[in-house]
Amino acid sequence: MGGTGGVPDNQVVTALTIGITSPRDPACKRGIAANFAASLARDAVHGSSVCLIDADPFARDVTTRLAVSGPHLEDFAGPSVEDADALAEALASLREPPLRVLPSAGRGVGRVHRGMACVLPAVRDAFDVVVCDLVCGPSGPARALSNGLEQLDWLFLAVTPERAAVEAAGRFVDQFEEARDRGHVAERVRLGIVATGDEGTTDERALAALELLGPPFLGSLPQLWGRAVPNFGFGAALGIGELDDAVGALFERCTALADRRVALSGAPERVSSRAS
Repeated sequence: MGGTGGVPDNQVVTALTIGITSPRDPACKRGIAANFAASLARDAVHGSSVCLIDADPFARDVTTRLAVSGPHLEDFAGPSVEDADALAEALASLREPPLRVLPSAGRGVGRVHRGMACVLPAVRDAFDVVVCDLVCGPSGPARALSNGLEQLDWLFLAVTPERAAVEAAGRFVDQFEEARDRGHVAERVRLGIVATGDEGTTDERALAALELLGPPFLGSLPQLWGRAVPNFGFGAALGIGELDDAVGALFERCTALADRRVALSGAPERVSSRAS
């Protein structure tokens, strides 16, 4: 986006881009991306725009949960996408909440990664917030952060506060830091811990351990939408105040730590305190 009066604004930046993965169990992240994006989109009806990408060809949770039709991520695993506006208009659209969705056809992680490498630059130019549902990373961040995903601002590591999940998260954090030291993960990508799960899966001691893992503990998201599969056409859990409040608090924390403001209640410009 440009500045006003024809004067370029060097502080305008591309979309805040968030990837969501889990170190162990797909159920830890199931439904988070869809509901996180949907909640943001409900708050953004007066200005900002939100795009949700299903980059997990194994679970395809976003695709089945929202039951959208339109171009798939794998369709873009070819020549680079140059026209961001044209791409944004081509994506599937939800009416309530006002959300653009790029589903997955489930054609394999390699094709998904190639599609992401082509699509992300365009959607980052066309939207204010981009949320990417990524594959789980039991073998470390390389699986989740391959081919073009260095364009993430944040990687949310969703963890259910249970002992085994917390231990897996600790291993993931170590692998992430090692990959960063080796230059396999861009310095700009921030790793944050997000606790999730229902009351029956919350262990207070495990939750305390999550807060001590090292990366920022961004907060908790209550899974008020269920984790059963296949969830075909289940949709996002809209209108739940507790969930909206948790998403809002988490989003405010990650934007503050990223040194970035993203307007979700009127002004569509994305600005940063750093000149770019």
